[in-house]
Amino acid sequence: MNINNYILPSGIRLLHVKVAGDVSYCGMVINTGTRDELQGESGYAHLVEHLMFKGTSKYSARQIISRIEDIGGEINAYTTKEDTTVYAAFLKRHIDRVFSLIAQMVLDSQFSQKCIDKEVGVICDEIDSYIDNPAEIILDDFEDLIFCGNPLGRNILGDKKTLKAVRQDKILDFYRRTYTPDQMLFFIMGNYSKERVLNLANKVFDSVQTVKRGYERESLKPYVPIERCINKRTKQTHLVIGNRCYSLYDENRFAFALLNNILGGDFMSSALNMKLREKEGLVYEVDSNYTAYYETGNWNIYLGCDDCDTEKVMKIVKDTLCGFADRPITEHELKIAKRRLLSYLTICGENKESWILATAKQFLNTGKVMESKEMEEKINAITAADIQRCAREIFDMQKLTILMYK
Repeated sequence: MNINNYILPSGIRLLHVKVAGDVSYCGMVINTGTRDELQGESGYAHLVEHLMFKGTSKYSARQIISRIEDIGGEINAYTTKEDTTVYAAFLKRHIDRVFSLIAQMVLDSQFSQKCIDKEVGVICDEIDSYIDNPAEIILDDFEDLIFCGNPLGRNILGDKKTLKAVRQDKILDFYRRTYTPDQMLFFIMGNYSKERVLNLANKVFDSVQTVKRGYERESLKPYVPIERCINKRTKQTHLVIGNRCYSLYDENRFAFALLNNILGGDFMSSALNMKLREKEGLVYEVDSNYTAYYETGNWNIYLGCDDCDTEKVMKIVKDTLCGFADRPITEHELKIAKRRLLSYLTICGENKESWILATAKQFLNTGKVMESKEMEEKINAITAADIQRCAREIFDMQKLTILMYK
């Protein structure tokens, strides 16, 4: 795999990954998400993502879809708390068409009031569907608690009242403030020479002016752990317990990612799944999740259980967390955990689409690409003492925030 990166005259970064094969991927990652919204802009980042599909000065919404689907390609997009991504998968011979289209969608969307009104209606339906799912909404409510009302904890979809009041000038203000070239990365993965990629990039982005972001994101307030129970009249108790955690730049993130995987990751043999589901039969699902952000992170455990089992479930969870903090795992357990995680990462890495999306985001945030060999070295260097140190810091009972829906 041959990886190259460049900074274009406009300030847009270009990531080129040369791989063999007939299928290519390209797209743009913009360092703009929910946390870039000001007061009164809740949902704007997600709305802009929708509107990028609704027409440019050259193509209508129908033509945007046709430009991709008529060549058998697929196009998609998503918004997170910190970034927005638009990307496509296609046969390599169609690179000129797709490259140009993605660029136009990001840089030349028209944001007509008619399209805004239509998409607001679609998103309001999406919000209603989301509200009907307590297993999803509790995770956003939890994040809002640990980030103390900072936009980083805000629901990505936004709120209906704010969205229904959106006017074109407001969306344009948000877009111009946040979608600056210095915050954009164009990525391309396929069997192309660097000369072809650079020539195409210079042609497509030739007229883009150099503009730098003129603001700093809102700083986080000091963390204060909270315990809160909300009566949602759900059929079971939904519970989230967690803490702020390590950022994208913290070296502890590798050891904690391994610890999180042992605790309640994607494997059926995780500690919480074995204790709560397999041994006690108290839950259908239990997950431990770790998301690293620019200067902080979010770690949480989510589960649902019968109301009468809540106290017992809480005790098992807390005892499990204390166990990792009080005693180092054995060398045998550490060896198995490393092998399991490395195998999982290798399997995931075989999916080119997932790999390039994760790599593009990583490069946008850190300015470098961590290849599999370096990742393997980082994981293999983790010791049982590293695991215990992270557990003592993050699983501290005095620092945990607990949110419950009953």
